Amino acid sequence: MRKEIFKYLRSYTFAPKEINRLIVSSFLHAKKIKKVRNSYLNKLIIQEGDDDHDKLLEFVKIQTVDSFEQLIELFEFVISPEEKIVNGAVYTPEYIREYIVRKSFESHAQEISDLQICDPACGCAGFLYTTAQILREETQSSYKEIFKNQLFGLDTEEYSVERSKLLLLLLAISEGEDLKVYDFNLYKGNALDFNWRTQDESFEGFDIVVGNPPYVCSRNMVKESLDLVKNWSVSQSGHPDLYIPFFQLGYEILKPKGILGYITVNTFIKSVNGRSLRNYFSSNRVDIKIINFGGEQIFKNRSTYTCICFLQNSIGSVRYKKALSADLNKLRDNQFIRFDYDSLADNDGWNLVESVDQTKYINKIESVGTPLKNRFVTRNGIATLANYIYKFFPVSEDENYYTLRTKEGKDYPIEKDICRDIANPNKLRSEKQLKENTEKIIFPYESMKNELIVLDENTFINKYPLTYKYLSDHKVVLRRRDKGNKKYEKWYAYGRRQSMDINAYKLFFPHISERPSFTISKDKALLFYSGIAIVSESLKELKVLKRIMESDVFFDYIKNMTKDYSSGYISMSKNYIKNFGICKLSKFEENELLESDNPELLIRNYYGLDSTNMLYTNPQSVLSKVAESNIGYR
Repeated sequence: MRKEIFKYLRSYTFAPKEINRLIVSSFLHAKKIKKVRNSYLNKLIIQEGDDDHDKLLEFVKIQTVDSFEQLIELFEFVISPEEKIVNGAVYTPEYIREYIVRKSFESHAQEISDLQICDPACGCAGFLYTTAQILREETQSSYKEIFKNQLFGLDTEEYSVERSKLLLLLLAISEGEDLKVYDFNLYKGNALDFNWRTQDESFEGFDIVVGNPPYVCSRNMVKESLDLVKNWSVSQSGHPDLYIPFFQLGYEILKPKGILGYITVNTFIKSVNGRSLRNYFSSNRVDIKIINFGGEQIFKNRSTYTCICFLQNSIGSVRYKKALSADLNKLRDNQFIRFDYDSLADNDGWNLVESVDQTKYINKIESVGTPLKNRFVTRNGIATLANYIYKFFPVSEDENYYTLRTKEGKDYPIEKDICRDIANPNKLRSEKQLKENTEKIIFPYESMKNELIVLDENTFINKYPLTYKYLSDHKVVLRRRDKGNKKYEKWYAYGRRQSMDINAYKLFFPHISERPSFTISKDKALLFYSGIAIVSESLKELKVLKRIMESDVFFDYIKNMTKDYSSGYISMSKNYIKNFGICKLSKFEENELLESDNPELLIRNYYGLDSTNMLYTNPQSVLSKVAESNIGYR
């Protein structure tokens, strides 16, 4: 049905006013509401005889808008895809909104009728709609009073502010309260630099802040937001997503003891760009409760890994629980694991797990030997930003040339001397697969004084004319990389310079998998894309490491440390493995490990784990399984 609606609207219009007329009129039509007193709504109602009345009849045949959830989703849905990328708008399911609002009310000591509630990125007012419903139910106040005295919203887009008013008006009218005029506290503005005192000089903060902050990565932000994000202390590490400063701005407009409730991305718990935010929480000893949904996908048609966060403007600690969204209303306070800020590492990422046993296990493993980050170099693959142009499987070859065939079926001869071998660790399970899956990649660089430099254009033309001709045929696409905003050394240079100069043995593994597999490359010159590699000058060192990382000891560690993805997949990002303790082994022990038919037993012994049956079966920690069999740590 979504495709049919979008197809219809594309042929009709994306103009906000016309879209609003269509949606509002279809809702009133479905509710059989023919007369409305409110002057704001009246001007949008399509009447018989209007030029767009036939369009309304066509639309109601495609979609019956007879519920408020359909209305909210439709208001969000008709924002164009381009604008969704820029403003991060996404429909929040009703049960999530209701849980956040009700829990925020329960956590506040003040009378509910006296509370002022704000959504600083309100979109089309889904959260404010839910809040208004609950306030009416609990206080019996009129919607006129609730809209005027208790609800506050802000959004960067005028059409969102307009739709917010329409949604709240339709709520009031559908429940029999149809007044000619209502007063709203809904404003157009950017929350990153909005001053609430310009609207009310006596402003001292809100009792509750709720919402779904926008999800926009730095590369998709408009320049205004990019510039404003830099003004917030929580945005000083990595490439901050737009949701990150919304924690600080939301927290800082709370009154003392005020409550903030967000559903938002869960990456700040571990990510580099969340480091400053973690430090902000820690420095202020913010009382925060996190419900992590792990790999569960909450939003339709959006691959986003989320959590619910409740912050109280008071001194406290971090309380954590991993749960499915279906179990939200079953959660009790005593199920949350409490972490003092002094026990958390702001710089490396918070190790938030579901039990004390898991915490002990992680601490045990990290205390052994040397952290991986201090022992080995971990690298990500090359980044051409146009792999499908540079890399290929030759369909044929002769003494001097490979034949590259494009997806359109056109063949190009490519000089062999400008090509390098390249592999994708995400596709590897063995050294045999490494050989079978090795591709070729055009490598327009040369070594000069131990430094890789991009080929001079005249040199390129003279030495590799056929490859130059092939890339020239794709020059337009190559120049569009990074949205055409980056100035490259040469138009045919790679998008990034990372990992082009590795001359070492490599231990390959995928970035995301159910259970990672590890493959060693003995070809020091082999390039790779996607996936991850640990590099070393010692082949034996990598073979020993491979055995350790293939063990249940490592898997149970990474399963508790990593970011969850859907379908049980986990991330092996270097940020999650960097603190894994690499046990110190003698040469005898190294040989013993490499030659053993039962390396698991040896590895558990090296790490001081006494169990004889600690195979991984579920996300419980090794320590939990040890406890079940009455076997403990040494």
